[in-house]
Amino acid sequence: MKQYINRRDFLKAAGVTAAAAALAGCGVTSGSTATASSTAASSTAAAGKYDDVKADVTLTMSHQMAASHSINKTAEEFARLVAEKSEGKMKVDVYSAATLGTETENLQALTNGTLDLAVIAAEFYANYVDEAGCLCLPFVYSSYDDCAEKLAGEAGTGLLCTVAQMILDKTNVRILDYYVLAFRQIFTTDKPLNTVDDMSGLIIRIPDSSTYKETFTQLGAAPTPVAWGETYTALDTGLVSAVENIPESIMSASMQEVCKYVNVSNHIIGPTTISVSEQVFQKLTEEQQNILTEAAKEACEFGLNATKDGSDANFDALEGAGLEVVDTDVDSLKAKINYNAYACAKTDVGKQILTSMGVAL
Repeated sequence: MKQYINRRDFLKAAGVTAAAAALAGCGVTSGSTATASSTAASSTAAAGKYDDVKADVTLTMSHQMAASHSINKTAEEFARLVAEKSEGKMKVDVYSAATLGTETENLQALTNGTLDLAVIAAEFYANYVDEAGCLCLPFVYSSYDDCAEKLAGEAGTGLLCTVAQMILDKTNVRILDYYVLAFRQIFTTDKPLNTVDDMSGLIIRIPDSSTYKETFTQLGAAPTPVAWGETYTALDTGLVSAVENIPESIMSASMQEVCKYVNVSNHIIGPTTISVSEQVFQKLTEEQQNILTEAAKEACEFGLNATKDGSDANFDALEGAGLEVVDTDVDSLKAKINYNAYACAKTDVGKQILTSMGVAL
């Protein structure tokens, strides 16, 4: 198997755990004055020994991935922890596979207070807060250890807290915690990507993110936002001829059936978050708020370990499914990136964050 950055070079768990703890301790504040009350929701609660206990609060949580995906397992672990820590007085119902809408729709629902919780990737926040794009720029992290150092170090702690507060102020959504997913690769249906020249005009599915649009425009492609749940069909029908994501997401959505090549680009590490509507959060008691925060921290540690444990296996599964592994000339991709063109590099705070991360502007 051709090697890409795998779990043996993943990251020091203590480093990213420290970053998560730092985010949990940011002390972001809201101007909301909502009073305490319970939040109603429907569906089947997460299984556990507290199922027979009548919950005072039931919350709804949404994400985009299939039930087999580690993101769903992490969400279910979060639900279990909330039930355990509250002795059954709080329950979280998890809806997978975009049952409650796309990620963009979920973020809007969190803002409006019509959805309680969701797994929201950092790149979606960049559509509202330019500085959030600093977290998911291409080729900023040379390895998983490098990512841990930048996000968990002294500069990183300030980065996470500053961005989290800006997101709360702008969107009325609170990031409870985050963890880093695997490096993203490019999957194509009809040709290998040996160098950046092969990216010219490539119609590639991207998440609905201004940061990703800028990245793939600079690489010469034709970035096309498509909801994750519609991406398989878009590939199968030729609406797009490429998709970029982590290997696990491709496998869990069966996209290996319609892709022929996995082009090893390691272009982005995209942190994902457990986020809560601030309207909902402010209706909870302080004890209930602490339960959500503590459960999110522990669930994100669980998610990090799930990513590490599955890293090699997911990549091997792609090869086993018949995809050809292409060692793309990553240097040719890097040479096309102009960090000054990103919106996050055009603000004073963004420049400060990027400089602290060692990005040359």
